[in-house]
Amino acid sequence: ALGRVFMDKSQFGEAAVQLKLAIEAQPGDADTRKWLIECCDRQKDAGAAITELLKLAEFARRDVALYEQLGTRLAKMERAADAERAYTSIVEVQALETESHTKLAEIRQKQERWADAIRHWRRVAELRELEPTGLLGLARAQLHEHAWDDAQISVDTLRATAWPQRFPNVRHQTDQLQRQLDPAT
Repeated sequence: ALGRVFMDKSQFGEAAVQLKLAIEAQPGDADTRKWLIECCDRQKDAGAAITELLKLAEFARRDVALYEQLGTRLAKMERAADAERAYTSIVEVQALETESHTKLAEIRQKQERWADAIRHWRRVAELRELEPTGLLGLARAQLHEHAWDDAQISVDTLRATAWPQRFPNVRHQTDQLQRQLDPAT
């Protein structure tokens, strides 16, 4: 509580001292660690923030957002190899979950690494055959890469599948993808 008081007064150095003491008493307290990371950021201590983020990830190993955040921070520090390691950890901690492959596909798209994104979208489609998200992402990535034949197969699969009612926009999205395909082919 004292750390939060110092934070509210913008006394981030004092807050960090108190938050570190609190973490010693309760090392698994994610909120306190997040506040400490915020203090590090406010003090412009990127290295300390990364260290605390790594410690937080030790306690929340399956939280893919932490690895994305870590990768982004490392990339800003021009530590490309470490950033890449953080990004690949997203899938390693949840290899059989679509959330991790979706997140890494989106990161790869931002990095303009579309071939890698396609691999992850394909994995999403394989893991969740009864949900359209993977195929929709795959088709979009294939269109971006001008893989017209592959994109047409993805669109045809989307059209041929009877999706559950909880996905009411699939037909509309599929039609949009087909319109993008028509002039290209």
